[in-house]
Amino acid sequence: MHKGDLFTVSMDGVEMTVCVVDIYREEESGEDVVVLAVIERDHLLRVRLEDLKPFLPESGDLN
Repeated sequence: MHKGDLFTVSMDGVEMTVCVVDIYREEESGEDVVVLAVIERDHLLRVRLEDLKPFLPESGDLN
């Protein structure tokens, strides 16, 4: 599992597309945690990175 991965899960019989936003280790428990975003397929956009450059930091670093 990596940041940006998209996959479909079924919860209570409803299929949902989710995206991995972040993965980190909880300090106190040492447990790995995944932050997910639910994606509405009809609203999913694909944008060229070049088109986003005006909105990115000058360093161009993406996290």
